[in-house]
Amino acid sequence: MKIRYAALALCLSAVPAWADMYKWVDSQGKSHYSDQPPPPTTKRVETIKQSRPPADAVPAEGGPPANGPPNGGKPDNAPKSDAKEKNAADEEMEFRRRKLQQVEQEAKAQKDAQAAEERKRNCQRSTDQFSAFQRGGRMTKYGPNGEQLYLNDAEIAQELASAKKAMDSWCK
Repeated sequence: MKIRYAALALCLSAVPAWADMYKWVDSQGKSHYSDQPPPPTTKRVETIKQSRPPADAVPAEGGPPANGPPNGGKPDNAPKSDAKEKNAADEEMEFRRRKLQQVEQEAKAQKDAQAAEERKRNCQRSTDQFSAFQRGGRMTKYGPNGEQLYLNDAEIAQELASAKKAMDSWCK
């Protein structure tokens, strides 16, 4: 269960930051860098990094995106290709997805190994119990108050059948 929460947190933390970056000079001539727009009393403002629209954003009326260059940011002499270029954020998301799948596979393998070990132990116990009832002799069980009760022949036969069913189910 903890793995699922860890996986969810990992996926949510992988959202890239798309904030604008600003550089401005204040009235005293001091340079400032920030992701917040500068105050209106600044001398000079320069946008260092503009945010990009999401890759799956559909442009209005089939034209280019409103805040992007008309050719999708490629120079006019660049070869046109239909394959989408992967940016660093996409590669990071892919890496995290693969890492998450690897963690899930390891957890599943560990869970399967534990289940197989438990099945083996239960098979051994049920086989031992069946063997004990088959050997015969005086058999006992504990009563509701913890006292030791001796089984009669009918109860031993019933317990033998129950042990046989358990052995058949665990030792497949």
